[in-house]
Amino acid sequence: GIKSYKYFRVFNRWGQLIYSTSALEQGWNGKVDGTDAPDGTYYYVVTPTDAEAETRTGHVTLVR
Repeated sequence: GIKSYKYFRVFNRWGQLIYSTSALEQGWNGKVDGTDAPDGTYYYVVTPTDAEAETRTGHVTLVR
């Protein structure tokens, strides 16, 4: 478990940053600029503040 992180970022399939936060209790709500993001695959990167913890990456498929 990651206890804190420098940032949590979500990218679209073209590599454009669509969401970023450093608050652990906040997550992506599936919106981009206040509107629902289109169906598709989005990629995330979580970079922890702990130097010994590894950066985690993955993808999520959004289906409405």
